[in-house]
Amino acid sequence: MRTLGLWRFPLVTAVVFGVTALSNVAQFVVPGMLAHLGRAPAGLHGDWWRTGTSLFVQDGGVAGTVSNLLFLVLVGVVAEQVVSRPRWLLCYFATGLVGEFAGYAWQPHGGGNSVAVCGLAGAVAVALWRGDGRPPRFAPMIVLLWCGALLAGLWFPLALVGFVAAMAARIAAERGVATGRWATAGALAAGVALTADRDIHGVALLAGLVIASVLVRSVRRLPVPPDLTSYTANRYLYG
Repeated sequence: MRTLGLWRFPLVTAVVFGVTALSNVAQFVVPGMLAHLGRAPAGLHGDWWRTGTSLFVQDGGVAGTVSNLLFLVLVGVVAEQVVSRPRWLLCYFATGLVGEFAGYAWQPHGGGNSVAVCGLAGAVAVALWRGDGRPPRFAPMIVLLWCGALLAGLWFPLALVGFVAAMAARIAAERGVATGRWATAGALAAGVALTADRDIHGVALLAGLVIASVLVRSVRRLPVPPDLTSYTANRYLYG
């Protein structure tokens, strides 16, 4: 894992991925599962569980399901290197709920974990803006790829723009150029653009940035003993 820039196994990512993937497979086997668990106006009128269960079903068919699960792994693995596991869960589910409530107003029918992934992207983006040394070198690329995927819903060619930006960030990083703030700026711009278009992913991205910023300010950093390696120091500080 350390050769990939990871200092710990992404346990929480693996668990959330497993639960979500199993639910998604069941959705394609059990008729009516999306209709009963997905986001719908009934979620505000008695079916309160829909606000949470809609994060475990997908409304984008097979392609949308595969995409959401793939980015859950990519963004989740990186996020688990930059925040503690409890904060990972808080970023994921708190942002997911914010996105779902926005959905009641703008897209009342649907489901998917993409809004929750936006919370993890926000956590990574905040870490990159702060110049935190813990994110893997490919972290900016992952954030920009995710933003491009989201912007495809606004205008499909923007997915290509996101891909090109991600590759440029990767090449620049390999040459020693700091690209972290590129990704943060991209996430903020994508959040604003999508929100202006009344896309719930925009609200989720912005909420993810805000939640992660608040959590960062609540972390009390401890002094690192000088004899610790950077790998061990990360474990010492962030568990």
